[in-house]
Amino acid sequence: MSATRGRLLVVDDDLVQRVLIGKIGAKLGYETVVASSYEAATELLTREAFEIMALDLSLGERDGVELLRFVAEAGLRAMSIVIISGCDDRIMKATRRVANGLKLSLGGCLTKPLDLNRLRSALELPDRAPPAATSASPQFRITPERILRGLADGEFFVEFQPKVALQTGRVVGAEALARWRTAEFGMVSPMVFVPIAEEAGLMREVTDCILSSAMSQGRKLIERNPGFTIAVNISGSLMSDLALPDRIEEILRRENISPSSLTVEITETSAMADVDRANDILVRLRIKKIGTAIDDFGTGYSSLAALARLPFSELKIDQSFIKGCASDDDMMKIVDASVALAKAFNMKVVAEGVETPEALEIIRRIGCDVAQGFLFAPSLRRSRAERWISERNALADDQSASATPTALAS
Repeated sequence: MSATRGRLLVVDDDLVQRVLIGKIGAKLGYETVVASSYEAATELLTREAFEIMALDLSLGERDGVELLRFVAEAGLRAMSIVIISGCDDRIMKATRRVANGLKLSLGGCLTKPLDLNRLRSALELPDRAPPAATSASPQFRITPERILRGLADGEFFVEFQPKVALQTGRVVGAEALARWRTAEFGMVSPMVFVPIAEEAGLMREVTDCILSSAMSQGRKLIERNPGFTIAVNISGSLMSDLALPDRIEEILRRENISPSSLTVEITETSAMADVDRANDILVRLRIKKIGTAIDDFGTGYSSLAALARLPFSELKIDQSFIKGCASDDDMMKIVDASVALAKAFNMKVVAEGVETPEALEIIRRIGCDVAQGFLFAPSLRRSRAERWISERNALADDQSASATPTALAS
């Protein structure tokens, strides 16, 4: 059978199980490649692209969790991963949390002995186009000089992911996500170019470009929707730059955008790296009426300290907790506690990564204010975002204030 689904990597130190999974993958239409160890798998993942990987957690000296970390650090988060293990349920649940924390795409967690029907179901990804240049391969050819040329040539732009108010169903903001399209590499993932820019000391230039693009492209969204805010991520490497607030204010002035229409998102680990300087920067941003959000809340080790010591106006609960809250009681407790903490500090609560009606119902019930995620819409180019938001808000205005918000087709 010719390969129609792409490529499957089977990582297992058990020969019989490698052969079994490989045969099932081949019958499903995958070009199947096998690896018997961590070292063999990392070598393959460095050189080649795969749509899906079946991974046994027990790999001898190097275990499967180490390989999950390698996949995340290599920027291969688009690859679906099916985890297989003979470990008990608590270890499997904890491994799922590790994968979610690394923002990996899990296709399933299967226990031994393998249920072949469940294995087939986990491996049956929808047919999709061959991997584009957003895989790890461009990272070995992207240079700091190429990034600078891309900035000069206007190759960087933003897409907008809408943020929906849960009480009214209206779109009240959007997160601006950095994108880079090149002639030779196609679309280059931020997972590839951001680490290179960080290491080369180019995040000031990249951030200024993305912020300017977000404000200029988002002007119509702000003008047409009163109270609309656009969120932009700020690199942790800039949280010691005391000139940052003035530079952001100058960009807003140049683009003729009100400061209250911008929210800067900062991860908790970035904020806590140098608390005194971060506090200086955040206070000045708040004085200038610019919103400040603590992003990926709960994924670091200093969440409570960040809330207590730094003047954030918004808390974003990390998607790894939101995605798991409908099926994992422990995740549910974390989300519930996070909302309560945010309310105690008079902060707006945003849930990111909302993908199912069940998760939406949970975050509405426990008091989240705003949600974003694929249940509503993915990131959209400017013109499509303008249409989607206009249609969404027109529908919300026709509904009563107590009606349950519904997800529109993206």
